[in-house]
Amino acid sequence: MTLDSFKREMRDDLSFRGKLLRTGRHRIHPYPAMLHPLLVDHLISRYAVKDSTILDPFCGSGVTLLQSSLNGHASIGLDINPLALAIARAKTASYDADLLKREFRGIRDCIFDSHPDDSDVPAIRNIEYWYKPDVIRDLGRLRFILQHNRLTYSDFFIVVFALIARTQSLTKSGEFKRYRIKGKKLLLAKNEVFSAFLSHCHKMVEAFTNGAQPLANSRPLYANSEDHFPQHLEYGTVITSPPYGDSRTTVAYGQFSSFGSDWIKGLEQISLYVNVDAAGLGKRSPLIDLSSFSVLSEILARIAEASEKRAKDVRYFFNGYFKALKRIVAQLADNGTICFVVGNRTVKDISIPLDQITASFLQTLGVSIDSILVRNIHNKVMPAVNSPTNERGKTSRTMHSEYIVIGVKR
Repeated sequence: MTLDSFKREMRDDLSFRGKLLRTGRHRIHPYPAMLHPLLVDHLISRYAVKDSTILDPFCGSGVTLLQSSLNGHASIGLDINPLALAIARAKTASYDADLLKREFRGIRDCIFDSHPDDSDVPAIRNIEYWYKPDVIRDLGRLRFILQHNRLTYSDFFIVVFALIARTQSLTKSGEFKRYRIKGKKLLLAKNEVFSAFLSHCHKMVEAFTNGAQPLANSRPLYANSEDHFPQHLEYGTVITSPPYGDSRTTVAYGQFSSFGSDWIKGLEQISLYVNVDAAGLGKRSPLIDLSSFSVLSEILARIAEASEKRAKDVRYFFNGYFKALKRIVAQLADNGTICFVVGNRTVKDISIPLDQITASFLQTLGVSIDSILVRNIHNKVMPAVNSPTNERGKTSRTMHSEYIVIGVKR
């Protein structure tokens, strides 16, 4: 099998140049490598099985879930990141507008009337390195208020609080990994905990109550698609964007989420905490035989010539990836459709054709590949450059294209 065995089709109409990525409910909290909502709308309208439940086994902050609901499809989302699931729940919930506004006013009044000693600061490692003292105090006051108010829509306010915990930290904006700001930026950092929280809450209350409303039920679930896939799920369509590599060297979802996760611990529905980046695809687990996939074998051999260690990392990623795909396809209804939106990352200056490898995996698992569509990325939530090796001054450009692998289970 050659590196381009599955034909690609360039689709300029799917690039959505000039179309905002985060609109409406998606503005409540950013999340790395989000799917474009307009792309999900297209995939639903073109490929979703009529009246089927849509599964996103790597749902992140719930773009597929919300767009499915807005288009009248029930949906199920799986993820291992508690913060991502909290965002997804907040996005997809149905709200009584009057009640949401009353709860917001109640929290606002509590802020104005709160006593400085009414504070609940959780145990956070190196908290004084990442936050100024007055910010720690006010985040603790805000957490105390959320903890001691009975809120019907607690997820909504917890997610806004998580965002403020991140934006008020001393980490660099526009980065997914934890990098502390320095110099003048550090000196000029201001405490805007309360004003930023109230401002964002107000904007989101308006967006959630005046915008398009969910039309079907969404179920974000804590689950690991690789080795703890829920049994007996029923779905006829899969629309997802899986990780493009292990989280330690690609998108550090756990590091990005850590600021919010540290502060909402104990407030949200899911109390189980894991090292998200370590528990994702790419972890050390029993290896399965993938030698029959010639494209993957060739890529691994080329990477091994440059670095045995990096080749092993990539091998473990695809080990987990194949296991996840096998579980996803096994429970997909016959004649169900599958849409995987992937990016082709580079390791040791060697491009990994994840679209071709994904297609070959799916084909082996009984999925007939319909097409691979290619779109340019103009507005994905990713830095323009990154440092995959973590070597000072050594950077590379991030992905500029996405590949949508589309198939049908036969």
